[in-house]
Amino acid sequence: MDKSFIINNLLQQKEGVRLEFKAMPEKLAIAKVICSFINTQGGDLIVGVSDDKTIEGVKNIENVLQRIQKLLIEQVKPTAPISLQAIHYKKKDIILISVWEGANKPYQFKGTIYTRENEITKASNQNALNTLIKERKEADFQWERKTVLGVSMSDLDIEEINKTIETYKEYKIGCKFEDSEDFLVQMGLIKNGNLTNACMVLFAKRPTQYIPQSRIRLTVYPSNKIGDKFINDRIFEGNLFKNVEAIFNFIDITFGKDIIVEGLLRKEKYNYPLLAIREGILNAVVHRDYNSVNGFLQISIFSNRTEISNYGGLPEGITVRDLKKEHNSILRNTDIAQICFIRKYIEMLGSGTLRMIDDCKRNNFKTPSWTNKDNVTRVTFPDLIISSSHRNSNEGVNEGVNEGVISIILDGVNEGVNEDLKVLIQIVGQNPGLKAPAIAKIINKSLSSTERYIRKLKSIGLIEYRGVSKTGGYFKTEKNN
Repeated sequence: MDKSFIINNLLQQKEGVRLEFKAMPEKLAIAKVICSFINTQGGDLIVGVSDDKTIEGVKNIENVLQRIQKLLIEQVKPTAPISLQAIHYKKKDIILISVWEGANKPYQFKGTIYTRENEITKASNQNALNTLIKERKEADFQWERKTVLGVSMSDLDIEEINKTIETYKEYKIGCKFEDSEDFLVQMGLIKNGNLTNACMVLFAKRPTQYIPQSRIRLTVYPSNKIGDKFINDRIFEGNLFKNVEAIFNFIDITFGKDIIVEGLLRKEKYNYPLLAIREGILNAVVHRDYNSVNGFLQISIFSNRTEISNYGGLPEGITVRDLKKEHNSILRNTDIAQICFIRKYIEMLGSGTLRMIDDCKRNNFKTPSWTNKDNVTRVTFPDLIISSSHRNSNEGVNEGVNEGVISIILDGVNEGVNEDLKVLIQIVGQNPGLKAPAIAKIINKSLSSTERYIRKLKSIGLIEYRGVSKTGGYFKTEKNN
């Protein structure tokens, strides 16, 4: 993806507490600036651009980038998320280094603590150090660092933890952990032997048992207003990674793709701005206010727009207008954000809204707009709707279901299973040939539950398996058409 638009945006600004330009890739000077950013408000450093904004470029960009990255990750302590990007800009290569404000202050480079005062990087004095220590203590009382009673490692999804450990080892070469529990301790997700709220949101098998406000709802409405009638309605109650994966699969199927033939080549074109929707959902997941039991994250697809509504207003000092330009990224949930960065769910730090705007423009969608009212942040994608073919498919399934077909199948079972079966039939209808593991991911259920649903539907002839075991999959039957 071309990231020139981010550099354009930064070059329109002056150097200050969150921005600096450096013409030469001087490693020690760069490390001091990055350390000062982490101890202050976060920020961006562009290497290969002089103070007067002349594009000097960086030679041997990959080798230089690797050496800088190794120094920063190994020598800035404690470990902090640091994003390094090589960007080709106006026929020259430059480096963009971005960091958040750290949650475990004070940070040091080679034994010295650096802070930022306007555009100046300076070694910390005793007063500044006292302030940093105070901020660290205050951070330890945030919601995500409070511990949850009555839970243990057995309540966690070890598979997701191990995936995170593997990506962390790619980020910080040579790091070692005795086991998954040791990793969580080092990441601050276990404190004094107890799992934190952040740990439960990220890795619990069933987080809503302890944090009910962590669930996510996705609803497809037939009109442009919220009402009692809907085409589809799903609630996702897994951990953050399971939820995000299931939601992306669900949205991908709901909006669909078109096949475009250019010459002899066939290409897939998404019927929605993939990157922008991804960023919008991830921003909501990372920045939502989990502290309130009334908190929610609602994704709504209307007949004339798509909305992502998130309980948790913009942080103090950030306005809706700021979201359309490079802005200070103030994290509400620092531990959750750090793990999402490690898992590469967050590609670059702090520029998500800019990339959403750019992605919509590049793919000929209307640019999103934001509102911040009554402690709810909402991003709206105008005219982002389900195509008529996909809408008819959704409606057809629901009409058939509502006429009683599924009620015959599910005599004596609960309403939740009823809804799951409706969605399963819909998924198979829209994506013939899927296997059980793929269906399980889309409907956000365990493989064993999904296979049980499939057996139920097969037993009364609504779906069938076609083909051999390795290449076959499930299809709707004529009885279901």
